[in-house]
Amino acid sequence: MAGMFPTMTSHPDDANRRYSGTVGDEWPRNLQVAFYLICAAAVIMLLTAMLLLSQGAPEGVDEAVRGYFMTNMRVAAIGNIVLAVLLVSAAAFFRQGSKKARRWAAGFTGLALFLNLAAFWTHVMTAWSAMGIVILLAFAMLFAFRQDSNAFVDKMSPRF
Repeated sequence: MAGMFPTMTSHPDDANRRYSGTVGDEWPRNLQVAFYLICAAAVIMLLTAMLLLSQGAPEGVDEAVRGYFMTNMRVAAIGNIVLAVLLVSAAAFFRQGSKKARRWAAGFTGLALFLNLAAFWTHVMTAWSAMGIVILLAFAMLFAFRQDSNAFVDKMSPRF
């Protein structure tokens, strides 16, 4: 009866939250997919940032708005460069099963999601690459926190 209603603590017999497989020394497939998705998103983030910095403001922007547009564009571009480097450097420790690396990657992913969604909605990044970045990073975090990934990270970096 305890597993019938959703709570913050799960029942030990909840089949959806417990991992029943064996945990080996090799990093699981889901964690590998998360790593590759983060790397793909970082490449797109870097390419988009370089294109933003090289192209400047479009022709149809008023002179009164041009300064604000350029500031927003530079923030989006430099933010994407910095977050791409930080995401890949955190994801490099996924193979070792680091809890801190996954937490940092999740935090950097949250910042990158916010930055790219804000840039997309303010029309700084009018290309659909911003949505591609958001989708890749969201799926990367989905795979990084799957049950077999959690079991591997718990085994490789214990609490004490």
